[in-house]
Amino acid sequence: MIDYIRAYKKYSSSYYVSEGVRTTAGVMIPLLTAAYFGELRMGIALGLGAMCVALTDNTGPIHHRKNGMVAALVLIFFMALLTGFGMNWPVLLALLIGVMGFACSIIGVYGVRVAAVGVAGLLVMILSIDERNNTEDVIRNAFLVAAGGLFYIVLSLLLYKLRPYKLIQQALGDALISTGDYLRSRAAFYETGVDYENTYKNILEQQVQVHNKQNLVREMLFKTRDIVRESTHTSRILMMIFLDSVDLFERVMTSQQDYKKLHEQMDDTNLLPAFRNIIIKLAAETEDIGLALQEGKASSPDTGMEREIRSLEENFLKLRTSAMDDSNIEGFIGMRHILNSLKDLYARIETLHRYTSFDQRISDNFKRQVEYSKFVSPSDFNSKLLLNNLNADSNIFRHSIRVALSLVVGYFLSLVLPVEHGYWILLTILVILKPAYSLTKQRNLQRLGGTFAGAVIGTVFLLFIKDEKALLSILILGMIIAYSMVRLKYMVSVIAMTVYILIAFHFLKPGDFTEVLRDRLIDTIAGSAIAFIATFAVPPRWEHEQIQDLLGDTLKAIRNYFNFISKPFINEPLTNLDYKLHRKEAFVKLANLSDAFQRMLNEPRRQQKKVQVIHQMVVSNHMLASHIATLSSYRKLAEQYASDNFRHIIRASCQHLEIAEQTLRKDVIITKSPNDEENFLIREELKILLHQRLHELSEGSLDTSTRRRFSELKTIADQFEYINKISIELERLAVKLSINSDHQASRVA
Repeated sequence: MIDYIRAYKKYSSSYYVSEGVRTTAGVMIPLLTAAYFGELRMGIALGLGAMCVALTDNTGPIHHRKNGMVAALVLIFFMALLTGFGMNWPVLLALLIGVMGFACSIIGVYGVRVAAVGVAGLLVMILSIDERNNTEDVIRNAFLVAAGGLFYIVLSLLLYKLRPYKLIQQALGDALISTGDYLRSRAAFYETGVDYENTYKNILEQQVQVHNKQNLVREMLFKTRDIVRESTHTSRILMMIFLDSVDLFERVMTSQQDYKKLHEQMDDTNLLPAFRNIIIKLAAETEDIGLALQEGKASSPDTGMEREIRSLEENFLKLRTSAMDDSNIEGFIGMRHILNSLKDLYARIETLHRYTSFDQRISDNFKRQVEYSKFVSPSDFNSKLLLNNLNADSNIFRHSIRVALSLVVGYFLSLVLPVEHGYWILLTILVILKPAYSLTKQRNLQRLGGTFAGAVIGTVFLLFIKDEKALLSILILGMIIAYSMVRLKYMVSVIAMTVYILIAFHFLKPGDFTEVLRDRLIDTIAGSAIAFIATFAVPPRWEHEQIQDLLGDTLKAIRNYFNFISKPFINEPLTNLDYKLHRKEAFVKLANLSDAFQRMLNEPRRQQKKVQVIHQMVVSNHMLASHIATLSSYRKLAEQYASDNFRHIIRASCQHLEIAEQTLRKDVIITKSPNDEENFLIREELKILLHQRLHELSEGSLDTSTRRRFSELKTIADQFEYINKISIELERLAVKLSINSDHQASRVA
C-alpha cells in the first residue's frame, strides 16, 4: 500500500501532471466559456488551437517553449486556411496532405520541439478535413484557431511568470527519482544467485532514463539566463542540487566491482545481503529528495540510516578480524571500498536533503565551478542539416515519406468507408507512425488496446451515469490523464483519451453514442493497419545498420574519458572542466547506445543481426564506464600513488579501445596489439605488499601502514586492470562483429 501511495505522489507532483492540467485548462476554458454563451462551434475552434499549440509546450527552457508556441501558432493559422480552401477539391487536398505530411515530418531533424510544431500543423489539417465552409467561414475559423492558440500562449507564460522555478524543480526531482531507481537496480548485484544478464539489462534501461532526464534539466538550467547568472537565491540552490545530483549519479557508478569474484569469496559471510539492504534504503532516500523537490517541500534524512551504516561497518570489521585470510583478502578489500562508497553516498544524500530547505545561508557559499555554456548543445537551425537528410539513407527522410504516403492513403480510405468521422484514420496514423520501428510497433499495439479498453470504460460511464456535471468532471479528468500520461504510459493515455472523446461527442450529439463508438473502433483499426503496412513498405533504417557507428562513437568517448581520468595517476594535470566535459560526453554516448540497443530488441527478429555480440559490447561498455567512474573517485589518492608504472597499462588500454573503434568503423588498421602482460608493472610492488601484509596478519597486526597502502594501491591497480581486460574484450568483440558484417574490415595485426 505504501508503494502505491508513493507511486501516486511521484506522478501527481510531477511536471507531467502540470503539463496535463495546463493543457486541459488551455483547451477547456475558452471552449466552456464560448459554450456558456451559446457559441459551442466557436469554442471547439478555440479549443483546437489551444490544444495544438500546447503540443509544443514541452518542459524545457522558457525561450525555447515560447519560440515553439509562436511557430506553432503561425503554422496552424495557415494550415487551417489552406485546408479550408482545399476542401472542395479532394485531389488538391490530397496533394496538400502529402506535401505537408512530408514537410511537417522532415523538420523533426531539428529536435523534439520542432517535430511537435510539425505535428501541431498536421493535427489542425486533419481535424479540419470534415468541415466544408464558404470563404468567410474558412477565414473566421482560421482566426478562431489562432485565437485559441494565442490564449494558450498567454496562459502558459502567465503561469511561468507566477512560478518561474516550479517546472525546473519538478524536472530535477524527476531526475533524482530516476537516480534512486538506478541505485535500486544496482542493489540486485548483492543478491544471492544474482541474474547478471537481467540485472545489466535493467541497469542499462535505468541509465538511459537518468541521462535523458539529466539532459532535460541541464538544458533548462544552463539555457535559462537568470539561473546561469545565478541572480537569485533559488537559482543558486537549484544549480547546486543539479551539480551535486550529477556527481551523486557518478558516485553510484563507482561501486563497480568484479561481482562474480565477490560472491565467490564473500557469500559465506552474509555481508552482501546487509549491503544490499543499505543500498535499497539509500535509493529510497534519493527518491524522497526528488519527491520533496517535486512537491516543493523540505525533506529530512532518515535519522536511523547513519546508525545502520555504523552497525554494518562494525559487523564488517568483526568479520574481517575473524574470517579474513589469503583466500578472501581481495573480497574484504573490495567490500571495504564499497562500504566507503556507501558512507560517501549517504553524506552526499544528506547534503541534498539540506538543499531542499532552500535556506538562504546555503546558497551564500556557492561558487561557480564551470562555464555552463560548454555543457549544452547550441540550438542550430543550419539549413545544411536539413539538406543532408534529404536522401534515402536518412531515417527521418524515410519516416517523412512514410507519413506522407500513409496520410494520403488514409484520406482516400476515409472517403470510401461508411463512417462519419473519417479523420480519425489520419489521426491514428499521425499518432502511431514514428521514425523508429520499435516505437511504431509499440504505439500500434498500445493504440489498439487502449482504444478498445477506453471504449468499454466510456460505454459503462455513459450507460450508468446520467448526471451531466459528473460526466463533465470525468471528461476533464480524462483530459488531464490523457495529456499527462502521453509520455509516461501511452496506453493509459489512449484509454483516457477514448473515454473523454466519447463523452465529448455525447455532449455534442446527445442520444445513441454507439455510432461514434463504432466509427472510432473502425477508424483506429484502419489507421493502425495502414501504419503497420507503411512501416514495411517504406522501411526505416534498422538499428543493426547504424549501431556499429554508435558503438564506435561510444568507444571513442569512453577512451577520451579514461585518458583524461588517468592523468593524475601519472603526474599529469587534469582540470575539473575537462573531466566533467568528458564524463558528460561518455555518459551521453553510452545512453544513446543503450537506447538504440533496446529499440533493436523490439524490431523483427530477422533484423536483430549479431544481437548477441552487440549485447556483449553494450554491457562491456557499461562496465568499462563504471570502472572508469570508480577510478575517478580515487583522484584524491593519485598524488600519493602516482607512478610511471601506470603509464604502460593506460597506453595499452587506450590502444585496444582505438583498435576496436577503428575496426567497427571499417578503417584499415596497421598496428600491433600491445603485450599486456609486459605492461602492468605495478603488479610487482603489489606482490611485495601482499607478502608483507600476510606476514602482518599471521602476527595479529591489523591496522598498519602496509594495510592502508596495499588496500588503496590495490584498489587503484584493480581498476586499471579491469579496464584493460574489458578493453581487450571489446577489441575481440569488435573484430568478431566486423567479421560477421557484410563488408569485412581489413586488419593487419
